[in-house]
Amino acid sequence: MGLFFRKKDRDDEQTLKELLEKLGECAEQSKFYMSGVKALLVLMKDFSFDIKELNADAFKRQMDSLSEEFSNTNKIKKLEKAFDKGKDTIINYINDKRDYLREREDEFRNIIDLLTRGISVINDENTEFNRKIYDKSIAIANITLLDDIKKIRDSIKLEVEYMQTTIKEKQTSGEKQIEALTKEVQSLRCDLEKAQTASMTDGLTGAFNRMAMDNYLERLVDRSVVSDAPFALLMIDVDNFKKINDFYGHQIGDSVLMALISQCKELIRKEDFLARYGGEEFMLILPNASLKNAIKKGSEICRAVELSCYLLGEKYADEKLSFTISIGISTFQKGDTVKTVTERADKALYLAKTTGKNRVVTEKELL
Repeated sequence: MGLFFRKKDRDDEQTLKELLEKLGECAEQSKFYMSGVKALLVLMKDFSFDIKELNADAFKRQMDSLSEEFSNTNKIKKLEKAFDKGKDTIINYINDKRDYLREREDEFRNIIDLLTRGISVINDENTEFNRKIYDKSIAIANITLLDDIKKIRDSIKLEVEYMQTTIKEKQTSGEKQIEALTKEVQSLRCDLEKAQTASMTDGLTGAFNRMAMDNYLERLVDRSVVSDAPFALLMIDVDNFKKINDFYGHQIGDSVLMALISQCKELIRKEDFLARYGGEEFMLILPNASLKNAIKKGSEICRAVELSCYLLGEKYADEKLSFTISIGISTFQKGDTVKTVTERADKALYLAKTTGKNRVVTEKELL
């Protein structure tokens, strides 16, 4: 009897082991499926066009919200409800996008028709020009029928002069049209580039603005979900900036911010992203950078700013001003959102400010 129970115990133990293995496999599968769903939601965001009429920003926010629900919810009923809601959102967006593209296709067709009619007018002008030249060639041919050589010569001269004048007028008219169109296209391109730059740039410092930073950071986080691409955030703050503003005035305060951005631009790579986060705070984003790389770059910037000295001008008797900065650093971790990775950099910056300033603190020191 004892042997029977021992055998039964062994069978139960084996069954339990198999169940645990299956549960482990199910957990791994669930984790994989969840990662797959989040990656698909990121790809859905990339699939959307940044078009105001389609309300793409709202669609992207809904995809972010759905991704967050999938990350934070374990109950199947809530997941089903979230999926049904997200499915309807995606289907509606696709339908809206299809309708929008159809409308744009019709508009382009109308533009093509308009251009075709314009070309037709040009062709009519060319036809009239060709007719004039042809008529004159007939006239020249008829001149050869004259008997008097002097009359032939004088008549040919008149007809050739007329043809030369007609050709010159046509050439001048064409050149003027091309020149006018070229100038108009160049002007439109220049206006568009200025508008695009202005919409992404901080007016005071020339760094990217908060909107451009948010969009860029969101793209980096989305890309990291799909391809595990690392990046680091350096949140930079001018130490004692309020005192500088209060003592010297806002004009000098603005000059301090511009000097900081100028100093940073000299020390960062072309692919690095420098933006004004708000007030005297700036965000430096280093794509494909490890924590070690970020610490090295942050320390380099911190030291360079500390060693710099600026003349304030005649109003302040050429007084020299130096200032320092504090930096908080975080790096993207698996499962991070824009909010979480930014919050860690912000907390690291706060720790740097409250423990002496003029220093670099990383997210590791928060632990």
